[in-house]
Amino acid sequence: MNDRQEGRERGREATSAAILAAAQELFSAQGFTPVTVRAIAERAGVSHALVHRYLGSKADIYRAVLTRNEDAILNAASDDLDLLESASLMLREALTTQRKYVRLVAHSALRGVSYDRTSGGFAATKRLVELAQEAAASASPAERGEKDLDPRFVVAGAVALLLGWVATESWVLPAAGIGDMDQAQAEAGLERLIRNILSANVPGLDGSGRTSS
Repeated sequence: MNDRQEGRERGREATSAAILAAAQELFSAQGFTPVTVRAIAERAGVSHALVHRYLGSKADIYRAVLTRNEDAILNAASDDLDLLESASLMLREALTTQRKYVRLVAHSALRGVSYDRTSGGFAATKRLVELAQEAAASASPAERGEKDLDPRFVVAGAVALLLGWVATESWVLPAAGIGDMDQAQAEAGLERLIRNILSANVPGLDGSGRTSS
């Protein structure tokens, strides 16, 4: 690749990143259906045609936004960590740098965007499912009988709690009489709650959340 081609490629990458950032802002605020490619182009400061040329249709852009941000949550936890530590690190990433992305997923689901319009595979959720299944496989038959929920269902419930929290936090805290709760305190409480849900319902974890021997 010569210098001119390399410059063009860097320019395309930067423009694509700007388009995806603009799309995320709009999708997060409005959901999938009301947003148009033209609106994304205007927010990014590029032409409507360039958006199509670089990233394709609105559905293609939406999937690209989901994939880019889901990978960031996955990468917050290294491969050698267990279920509870991975869940904690992914949760912290989701609530700090990826909160707008989580809100986008929650709002899109609530507004009727079907799963087949998404990236088709949420990497962080998939990794938590794998870790939950590994923990369950190490459990005794008696414990698996006691904790009889499918580990995949337990992870789905924990993820749903995160999505629901981000979408409704500004309502549910005042409704519970704790609207003045410190943000860091609320996030720490949510992390503790999700860890407790996983510990109590995934076979192979003891009461502290560690893999039982």
